[in-house]
Amino acid sequence: MNKKVIFVVGPTGAGKSRLAIEIARKYNGSIVNADSIQFYEDLKIGSASPSSEDLKQAPHYLYSYVKAPLEMTAGAFLRDFYQLIETEKKLSFPLIVVGGTGFYIQALEKGMYNVPPIDASLKIEIEEEIKLHGNEKAYKELIAFDPQTKVHPNDTYRIGRALEVKRAFNFKMSELKEQSEQDTKYKLPFAQLKVGVDLEKDVLKANIQKRTTKMLNDGLLDEVKSLLEKGYADWAPLNSVGYFEAKECLQGKTDRTGLADAINQSTYKLIKKQRTWFKRDQEIQWTDNFLSVSEAIKHFLN
Repeated sequence: MNKKVIFVVGPTGAGKSRLAIEIARKYNGSIVNADSIQFYEDLKIGSASPSSEDLKQAPHYLYSYVKAPLEMTAGAFLRDFYQLIETEKKLSFPLIVVGGTGFYIQALEKGMYNVPPIDASLKIEIEEEIKLHGNEKAYKELIAFDPQTKVHPNDTYRIGRALEVKRAFNFKMSELKEQSEQDTKYKLPFAQLKVGVDLEKDVLKANIQKRTTKMLNDGLLDEVKSLLEKGYADWAPLNSVGYFEAKECLQGKTDRTGLADAINQSTYKLIKKQRTWFKRDQEIQWTDNFLSVSEAIKHFLN
C-alpha cells in the first residue's frame, strides 16, 4: 500500500476541517486529529469538534476519546497515533492529519521534541511566582503533572524550565528525555505533504465571531458548568481558549455580557501565535480553498 500523509494546518477558524473532509472524500482517506483540545471526550462545544454530519462524510480518528481528568501530551499522542496505524484495520490512506497545534504536528513529523523558544512573558511570570512563593508551590505543580520528573525540589532553574514547557505545550520534560534517547522510534515513516489553510484578516475575524456565538448558543457555559461540578476546575484543558473565559465567568470573576468579546480576543491572540509558528515552515503550501492545492495534492498522491 502506498502510505502517504497530508498535514492540514493553520490558524483556528480558517477552515482546516472542511478542507480535510474534501481531501478525504476525494481520495478515500482517513482524517486524524492533531488538535490538542479535540482529543477530549467532554470538550466538544468549545473545541468545535466535528459534527455528526462531518463524521458521516469521512472516517475520523483520535477525536473525543480522552476522559477527564486525564491530560493529553505530545508523547501520548504519538503513542496513540502509531497504535492506530498498527491496529485499526479500517484505516485508509492517505491520512489527513489536521490541527492547529503546531507542537503536536512537529512531534509527529520529526519524531523528536526540539522544544521551540518559549514566550518571554511566560518565563517572567514563572520566575516571579517562584520568587514570591519559593520552590515548594512550583514543585508541587510540576510533580502533579509529571510524577516521573527527576528534577530536585531545590533546583530552581530546572523547575522553572519544566513549568515553562508544561504551560506552553502541556508537555513533560521526562518524555523529552525519553524521546531524545530513542528519537527515531516515532519518526513518521511515510511521505508527507503539508498544506496550510488561512484567510484574509477580516474574513477570519468574522469567522471567529460567528464561531464564538455558535459555541455560546450551543451551550458552552453548560458544558463547562458540568465539568466544574465534577471537580475539574484545575483540569488543564479548561485553561484553553474559550473554556478559560467560560470558567472565569461561571466562577463570578468576569461578567456574562463581556464573555463573547473575551473569547474573541483570546482567539485572536491564539491565531497570531499559530501563524507565527506555521509561517516558519517553508514546506507548507498555503491556500484558502481546495481548488488551489488540488493539483499539488494529486501530484503528491500519484
